[in-house]
Amino acid sequence: MFIDEFSFDHPNNQGSGKWNRLVPLAQSEPAFSLLEKQFLKGWKHPKKTKPQVRAIFKILSSEASLKPYHQYRSNPANEQLLFHGTNRCCMLAEDGTRIRLCSLSECFLCGVIRNSFDIRKCGTKNKFRRFGTGIYTTSCSSSKLYSIFDVEADDYALNIERSSRLRVLLVNRVVVGKPYKRRQNAVNLTEPPCGHHSVLGEPGVDLNYEETVVYDNDAIRPAYLIVYGDGVPELHSKMHSLLMALFKTPVAS
Repeated sequence: MFIDEFSFDHPNNQGSGKWNRLVPLAQSEPAFSLLEKQFLKGWKHPKKTKPQVRAIFKILSSEASLKPYHQYRSNPANEQLLFHGTNRCCMLAEDGTRIRLCSLSECFLCGVIRNSFDIRKCGTKNKFRRFGTGIYTTSCSSSKLYSIFDVEADDYALNIERSSRLRVLLVNRVVVGKPYKRRQNAVNLTEPPCGHHSVLGEPGVDLNYEETVVYDNDAIRPAYLIVYGDGVPELHSKMHSLLMALFKTPVAS
């Protein structure tokens, strides 16, 4: 019997459950190296310094939630790993101990990890929908998802929790199938053109970087969470605050 490697039921994922969805990858694991390379290669914005990858977590889901994805994938195939940034309102993945999902309704990150993506929420963060109502992903970890507003994909990885020093990006399994390629906006789309399974926005007329849009919830599942940035390590930060409290004077970082 096939059991998805991202399933709670997989033998390698013992101890996971409803709230504990994240499994840290060791830096020695091949998957860590491959994802880190993909993230850094996708950081194409010339005015942004490439950040350091601090941690990578595998995202687990129930077998019941993965089954529709498997059924959808069996037809068009062409599965790709693509990025998606969204709001984080908690401290999830800020360090290796913070791996429990929060219950805040405004924390889109925990919502996606818990329930996957929902096309009905398309446009919640940005009313402009370049290729209509769908789920947007990209191969560029720093690309401009909506260049008309001069907003970069990295900026979609928003930290609502002010004490967060690091950022996170979702890496998703996306069934691209046969993509329909476009270089111009098509804001009224609700499905890909006949004979296609997704829309691939190519750089050129209206886009600076490519993006891939799917129009079926079962065409995508979150797979990994990449934690990145150059924030001060937590241990150093806590020691810094303790010394300031003890001596009541600024301490050099």
